[in-house]
Amino acid sequence: MSLPNQQPHYRTITSRLKPLAISTSFLLLFGCNTISLTGESIALETVNNDCIGKVEQHTGLVPLPDEKLPPGVVMPQQQGGLCKGQVFVTTKEITIWRAWNSEYSGSKLGKWWTFDKPRGSISQYRRDNVICPSYSPLDMLVSCKVKVGTQVVVGPGQSAKCSDYFSYPASKTNQIYLADAGNTTLVCQSYDGRFSWREAPQKVVKSAESL
Repeated sequence: MSLPNQQPHYRTITSRLKPLAISTSFLLLFGCNTISLTGESIALETVNNDCIGKVEQHTGLVPLPDEKLPPGVVMPQQQGGLCKGQVFVTTKEITIWRAWNSEYSGSKLGKWWTFDKPRGSISQYRRDNVICPSYSPLDMLVSCKVKVGTQVVVGPGQSAKCSDYFSYPASKTNQIYLADAGNTTLVCQSYDGRFSWREAPQKVVKSAESL
């Protein structure tokens, strides 16, 4: 059998291999893209993996599931804000509370509020609402009613790195994000902070010999 007679057969095999090579390349390319997208999805899921609370339903609020969250509200770990959130609209006037900084008047009607009046220790309030000392001294308090038809975001707090020395973990306490409190609230009442000291519980420290 002469070599020239083998050329048509060789060309046939080559023509069959070309589509196979293209298909294989496409599969490899698709496979790489799939891995990349999967990795991205996992990264997005783990951004809020320390979220320990859930979005709670409150009287006078109706969820808007199709409404997008404003930017800068749900944040990555150690950056404050919320770790998850839901947009709601008020169907009646609701009372909200905010501890603020008397040295800065713009702090009074800020964006972050709570459903309940602050009670108990200041340190616990900071921890529950993830408020670093550098954010505010919390020496003033204001309560306002939110107008009907106002959109708010509700959700548990994200962890926050306050300094190189300490951080607050994520909290299950729900906070309220109100974008424009100046135009969406009414009947506001301010309160000033006063010293009120109570005996702290004694902590028993074990000696090294007893360990």
